[in-house]
Amino acid sequence: MKNVLAFSLSVLLLSSCGIKEMADEARDNLRKTGNAVHLQVLTVSLQQMLAPVNTESLTPPVRMFPYGDTFSKEATVEEATEAYHTFLVDVKLGGMTNKSNPTPKDVRLEGRKVSLAAAGVISAFLPHDKFVKILEAQVGRGRFEDTAYVIALTRYTYLRDFFFTSVVEKSERVNLDSVRKAVEYFSEIKYIAQLPYLDRVRLYVPQFVLVPSIDGSNNGQDTLEDLDVTISPTEYKLLGRKAIRRFERDEALKDQLYNTEEGRRLLAAFQAD
Repeated sequence: MKNVLAFSLSVLLLSSCGIKEMADEARDNLRKTGNAVHLQVLTVSLQQMLAPVNTESLTPPVRMFPYGDTFSKEATVEEATEAYHTFLVDVKLGGMTNKSNPTPKDVRLEGRKVSLAAAGVISAFLPHDKFVKILEAQVGRGRFEDTAYVIALTRYTYLRDFFFTSVVEKSERVNLDSVRKAVEYFSEIKYIAQLPYLDRVRLYVPQFVLVPSIDGSNNGQDTLEDLDVTISPTEYKLLGRKAIRRFERDEALKDQLYNTEEGRRLLAAFQAD
C-alpha cells in the first residue's frame, strides 16, 4: 500500500510538472503572439497615417485621424514618446540647408509638414492618462524633456483648432451630447494651459512658414520664415466663455443647461478657476 501511494504521488508530481510546462509554453506563445499583433497594429497605423492619399490635405489632416487614434491608443507611453520625437527631429532638422535663399523644395517643406501633422495627430489622440505619464516621465528628468513640451503644445493646438472648434463654432445643431464633448476637449485644453511650466511649452521651427511674394516684392520670390508657437495662459478662459455663448443661443439646450443637474454641472466646467 505504501509503495502504491508513493507511486501515485510520483505520477501526480510528474503530471503536474508536465502541465506546468505546457502552461508556461502556452503563456509564452500567447505573449509572443500578443507582441506580434501589437507591433503590427503600430506599424500598419503609422503606414496608413503617412500614406499619400491621407496626407494630401493637412488643414486639418482629418484623413490621418483614424490611424493616429489607433496608434495613440495602442502605443505604450515610451513608444508614443519616441515616435513623436522621431517626427519632431525630422521637422526641425529636415530644413537645414547651406543655401542663402532656400526654396520649399530645398528645405523639404511638404515632407516636414507631414511629419509635424503626424506628430500633432498622435498627441491629440493620446488618452489623458498616457499624456500625463509622458509629462511625469520627461519633465525635469527625461531625455525627451524638450519633446514632452512640444507634445503638450501640439495637443493643445489640435484640440483647440480641430476638435473644440468643430463643436463650438462649426456645428449647425448642438445638443447635450455636443456639450459633453466640448467639455471633454475644454478640460484637456485647460489642463495644459494651467501647467506650472507653461512658459517652456513652445514650438520653434526654422524656415517653416512659406510667405508668397506679393506685387513683385522679394524679387518675385516666395520667402520662408520661422514658426514660433506658444500658449497664452488665459486663452482657455475666452474659449470657455465662447462655448457658453454658443450653447445658450439654442433655447431648448439653454433650458437643459440651467434647469437640470447635469446641465448645470457641464456649464460650470467652462467657468474659469
